[in-house]
Amino acid sequence: MSTFLKVLFILMALKLIVHVYIPNGNNVCKTFTDYYFPEGNENCYYDPDGLLETPELIKKYAGVVETHEVTSEDGYVLTMFRIPAPNPKGVILIHHSIATYSQVYFFQGNDSLAITLWRNGFDVWLANQRGTSYSNRHVNMTKRDYGYWNFSFHEMGIYDVSSELELIREKTNNSQITYFGHSLGGTIGLVYASLKSFDAAKYLKNMVLVTPATTMQSPTITYGIGKILFPILEFVTNILQSGSPLIGLHFIVAASRIFMRFFPPIQIIAVLLLWFLCGFTPEETDPTFFSFDAFMYLNNYSWKTLFHFVQLIGSSHFKMYDYGLENNVEVYGNGSAPLYPLENIMVPTLIISSARDVLVPQIDCENVFGKLSQQAKLYGHWKISELNHLDFLAGLSRQKVVFERLAFLLKTDL
Repeated sequence: MSTFLKVLFILMALKLIVHVYIPNGNNVCKTFTDYYFPEGNENCYYDPDGLLETPELIKKYAGVVETHEVTSEDGYVLTMFRIPAPNPKGVILIHHSIATYSQVYFFQGNDSLAITLWRNGFDVWLANQRGTSYSNRHVNMTKRDYGYWNFSFHEMGIYDVSSELELIREKTNNSQITYFGHSLGGTIGLVYASLKSFDAAKYLKNMVLVTPATTMQSPTITYGIGKILFPILEFVTNILQSGSPLIGLHFIVAASRIFMRFFPPIQIIAVLLLWFLCGFTPEETDPTFFSFDAFMYLNNYSWKTLFHFVQLIGSSHFKMYDYGLENNVEVYGNGSAPLYPLENIMVPTLIISSARDVLVPQIDCENVFGKLSQQAKLYGHWKISELNHLDFLAGLSRQKVVFERLAFLLKTDL
């Protein structure tokens, strides 16, 4: 081994020790550039929340937490966390976005969505989607089995939500539950409520879907480039999807964590990439959301989930997974993958979108809203202009612009 490589190895090992084994290593900085050298930087400090798991965060901010497990019809063991409220004003199930898990709804502590809803008197239940750290078991398979990762948001909608709502109804004796979903969480809600419309009408009082991801037909340069590169993206994703489960999104997530651990400037690149994809609002974004420890909460997803979204972008239709002509006939009885029947949704639904969101543009949300039944359109389409796609999780004004108003609307039955 060359001297250069030895020195590099030693430096990387020292950085690992500082971040992992020294409990007060700086993990949060005031600006993005401060993340280049967080140790000894007066603009950086140690935030204990950065390394706390969801149950610990709930215990810290609410004082009480419950952990529940439920098994989906197709065998995935799902973990849910509950923040119980005495004499609750309502019960709410929260589904997170892609590449995250329930921890993301505690960012900024007392101003987080989960705590805001709980403080306003709601019995809050947090889902952890299949494949993520808290929901990575199966009754017959392990996550090293290829078959374990053979799912997309479709299975989450038709299997996971049903099981979660049944558990909540059993534990709370309440069948009038609010479903909240951001991005992928909103997509899952649409799948469930359209394909299991009668069950949804029985279990759900209403749905709040924040920028639900469907076809993502954004009139931006980002989308234009994506359309041009679509055939390449489709080809590469299909190859990766058919390969070893060890060369999947979970592998890439793990590799990304290692790179960010040793090379903080990569975090800056990641931030710029996210802004490019989700909308550029530097005045709204809290830099602490992009700390190393925040990136550590990137979570596992199947290639099939990503590839399903690639299909939606390419086809411009919100439809079920396309297995190809021959397999579609076997699965659906038709050569084409069916559209999700959004007109079947009977649950009163509030859709929230933002003009600054370029990943899920308002026109997409408007199209989804237009296809709902009149009964489902009761609460309307709430359009704002301040936040990009990620700002619903980390925007500095999201508490005032969205969360507080939403809590008030839910308490007054929208």
